[in-house]
Amino acid sequence: MTELEKYRDHIDRIDKQLIDLLEERFMYSKRIGKIKGKRDISILQSDRWDKILSSRIEYAVKAGLSEEFTGEFLRLVHRESLRIQQEIAGNEGSKEVD
Repeated sequence: MTELEKYRDHIDRIDKQLIDLLEERFMYSKRIGKIKGKRDISILQSDRWDKILSSRIEYAVKAGLSEEFTGEFLRLVHRESLRIQQEIAGNEGSKEVD
């Protein structure tokens, strides 16, 4: 295996880990959606989102990632999380929270 192939292999493994982490994150989004649906809590919590976005961008910039990329990535993940929560919360009605 060449040096290039080794690096590509590492990237392939990291990509799979990223997908696994997103799957785990969205599992928690579903759980949060159930709670919000049951308790009639607004899906979007603007104050929390603003704090999260700011702190995560700061963390990422310190790690050497660009602010633009990080913001774009986090906004995309957040939109999907909101979509999932909305879908779950809308189906909760009078169901019990796990």
